[in-house]
Amino acid sequence: MTKHITSRSDITLPLLRDYVDALLPSLANGDAAVLWIVQDDSAYAALKTQLNNHIPKTDNDAAVSATEKLQVSTLSELTQQQTSTRYDLACFWLPTLSSELLPQYIPILMRYRDLYAAHLLITLDSTIDLKAYGFTPFDILNEHGLKVDESNQTILPSSLTSSASTTLWQFNLYDYKKLPNWLNADYWANPENWGKRRW
Repeated sequence: MTKHITSRSDITLPLLRDYVDALLPSLANGDAAVLWIVQDDSAYAALKTQLNNHIPKTDNDAAVSATEKLQVSTLSELTQQQTSTRYDLACFWLPTLSSELLPQYIPILMRYRDLYAAHLLITLDSTIDLKAYGFTPFDILNEHGLKVDESNQTILPSSLTSSASTTLWQFNLYDYKKLPNWLNADYWANPENWGKRRW
């Protein structure tokens, strides 16, 4: 794994959570299923508490619906799972995962990238590079229209924070590859000859 040459902002859980909240209305017509994945059981309990406290309590039915669509899992649970359901968004919160442990979890990341998630976000230590696996680094703070509310910063448990800097990686199934110019109906089957002669 190589170190990044360009600098990117450090990703915190409140920042990622706010970005996910802003992203959800654009996924699956606002009815998106989200899976959060953490490294171990202590991070699982802390993240579950953080996400449940973040759900707005304005409408009881909406809060129950948001809680049902919000799922949290650990990496070890995912490796033992035989089959999985498809999610609109999968968020891997792994800021403390070491580069030595990463190779054993690469198949899970690839499975979710290719089969089980339309949009994938992975937070890792900034020394880990995922470009070789088709992920692109993503700087939330440079995203247009995203404002960071610094007055709403909460103190996080130690299992959800990291002393090292982190980087957010993303993969979006619908825009991972630029559509080539030749893959267009204008270039297929000589449309200028349609209706003129049989060919």
